[in-house]
Amino acid sequence: MPDMIFLSIINHNHDHLIVANTTLPLIAQSNPVIIKSNTPASDALKNFATRYKITLLDCDYGLGFGENNNYVFQYLVNNNLITDADYFLVINPDVVIESHEFKKLDDAIKTYKSDIFTINLFHDQYYTKPELSVRRFPKLTGPLKGLLSKESRSDAYDKKSITQPLEVDWAAGSFLLFKKSAYEILGGFDTKYFMYFEDVDICRRAKKMEMPLMYLPNIQAIHKGAFNNRKLYSRHFRWYLISYLTYHFLS
Repeated sequence: MPDMIFLSIINHNHDHLIVANTTLPLIAQSNPVIIKSNTPASDALKNFATRYKITLLDCDYGLGFGENNNYVFQYLVNNNLITDADYFLVINPDVVIESHEFKKLDDAIKTYKSDIFTINLFHDQYYTKPELSVRRFPKLTGPLKGLLSKESRSDAYDKKSITQPLEVDWAAGSFLLFKKSAYEILGGFDTKYFMYFEDVDICRRAKKMEMPLMYLPNIQAIHKGAFNNRKLYSRHFRWYLISYLTYHFLS
């Protein structure tokens, strides 16, 4: 059996986004898709999963982002569904990747040797507004400056100048593709991060263990992120601040 990519999608009241994703059923025809619902799944999502033979884990609500993805990974391992030759893709429910781009990804991971991969994310359907999704490891004040000002993050790579696959420090957890063995060795995400910085942390640990992260600029997808962490005094901002302090002082 050829290497497979297992998609892990964490649903937190994103039922409508997932059901409206017309490319996901096409990808699911040849790649196992697992949706872990962190909130009770709607009938529409249940019907969608059944129709397109997508595994829906509608249980154990209220977990953090990293813990939910670890839950999916452990489900695959415990049920002997994933092998050491396979890949584990952490992908947000608001990321839309066309099936032909996914095929390019499948080809690329067979061409380039790396333990972790990420792709070129954009904010808009015309692929004109690149997301700052690949960055250098943050300094103490960098993330807060990015939140509290309108200036661009100084730690972001200039994606427009990158035309060939490049090893980068870290990439957003909205799209991170791991070799199964790499995710296992890393122990998955560190669950002390409920939300935010768990992606920076796992990439930093991978770097220390000499597991490279490869950015593939020619593979594109759309990320419809809400970026709720920018809203001061919101729950998401509090989570972001706690994770920021944890990363810099407790990791």
